[in-house]
Amino acid sequence: MKRWMTVGIVTAAVLLTAGQARAQGSRDRDDEDEGGNRHRDRFALGVGIGLVEPLNKVETYYMASLRIRTSGRGSDESDRRGGDEGITGYLEPEVGYWTTSGGGNRPKGSDTLLGVNLIGVVPLGSVDSFFGVGAGAHFVDASVLTNDATVTGSKTKFGANAQFGIDLYINRKLSAFGTGRFDLVQDADSRVQSKVYLGLRARF
Repeated sequence: MKRWMTVGIVTAAVLLTAGQARAQGSRDRDDEDEGGNRHRDRFALGVGIGLVEPLNKVETYYMASLRIRTSGRGSDESDRRGGDEGITGYLEPEVGYWTTSGGGNRPKGSDTLLGVNLIGVVPLGSVDSFFGVGAGAHFVDASVLTNDATVTGSKTKFGANAQFGIDLYINRKLSAFGTGRFDLVQDADSRVQSKVYLGLRARF
């Protein structure tokens, strides 16, 4: 788990640097208008690809999510001032998928996640930081769940996650994001799935 702690430390350092840059620098009027409007979009569609470590082996992870804006602290007042203050809340349905090809005594199978997250977004100039928690159903092959290649069938298990990340804005409607998260899966031989992934998010 040391490498995942390293990822967290690097991400925190990036967030700190972005916050300091925002405090020290000044944005021109166009940038202010862009920052003020970007959180007024109600929806944000994200797709990403990364890595997951479910069974002491790294596999490729695919995901997609739809953020739905639910609230913003003092939204009416912040809109008049530029909308770049406070925390914006999102409800985020998501789907995730990874598979392992097996080999040797290793199981072959897949895990499909259907879940929903509660996300808080904190603006830091041209970068947003976010954090969240969520829950969902894992439709997982029994061989993967038990880490036993001789077991057949599939199971549906409850899972929960905690996550954090950043969005780097390319323009007002599009950003590149990076996320680190930990998923706890009910009755899994490897209870914690560590995930890191990158992607693009479009707002509308």
